[in-house]
Amino acid sequence: MKKPILIPVVNQGFEINYLNPKNQSNDWHKKFNNSAEMFSQLESLFQLHMHDVLEILIFLEGECEFFCEGKTYHLKRGDVVVIPPYAVHRAIVKDIDSYERIIVSISEDLMEDFISSSPALQENIILQKTQGSYVLHLHSQNFEDAISLVDEIVNQMNSGQKAYSFALHYQLFQMLQVIYNPEISKPNFSKKDELDNRFVSVLDYIETYLTDPELSLDKVSNHFHLNKYYFSHYFKKNMNLPFYRYVSLKRLSFAVTMIKQNQISMEKIALDCGFHDYSSFYRLFKKEYNLSPKKFQREYKGLY
Repeated sequence: MKKPILIPVVNQGFEINYLNPKNQSNDWHKKFNNSAEMFSQLESLFQLHMHDVLEILIFLEGECEFFCEGKTYHLKRGDVVVIPPYAVHRAIVKDIDSYERIIVSISEDLMEDFISSSPALQENIILQKTQGSYVLHLHSQNFEDAISLVDEIVNQMNSGQKAYSFALHYQLFQMLQVIYNPEISKPNFSKKDELDNRFVSVLDYIETYLTDPELSLDKVSNHFHLNKYYFSHYFKKNMNLPFYRYVSLKRLSFAVTMIKQNQISMEKIALDCGFHDYSSFYRLFKKEYNLSPKKFQREYKGLY
């Protein structure tokens, strides 16, 4: 099994990435997406990965099974996948030549601005989370409206508008209102949702204690009154990842965000993210990303 990876995207606000194999000449995103080359190279592997941003996948065409945090969905036109920051996910595509989708990546800072300016949007986002599905299915006209808003943003960027302009942010805000509107969308549940309740509780528990250095397989299995060997098998079966790899990836992804912010020392980042010491953090970071934390920071600075 290939290693899951974290793909850092978005420097200023948001990015849009179109995949349409039938129209390879459509390369506008390369002009406006500073990390497009890195993104396309890594994403083409379709391996388990995560981002430090909110990711919205608008599914257009093809045959795709989408895996996100232990849940698997069979996507159809009209589906919109809402992938939270740091969620482990992958697209399982049988025929890349027929697979079409739009991905909108939105930074946490920009999402906070949108939410703070719209209590209604905040309520709808909370509602979507409580429904327990990462996929929303939009009515046909509303789905086309969302695509039209994305296309208009792209056209304005092609005309010279900057990604951080108020006009583009306002159109992006309108797109979010369409997607999250509970009156025009409904959750598309996982194929095995009836089996997921306990596993969702496990993931919530891990999320709560993620930065606790004492979080361990023994501690989690004991909390849920399960034999640790059974729990280890149960977790890997549902997540497609061993427990310790999942926890390490989550901690490392938080560390990547803190490294990019460049506000505190590497040693403090390691401790704040739940590692016992810097040496274990360094070893795991280099194993997963094939470079040291400090080299990653230097390369990120050079990229932006």
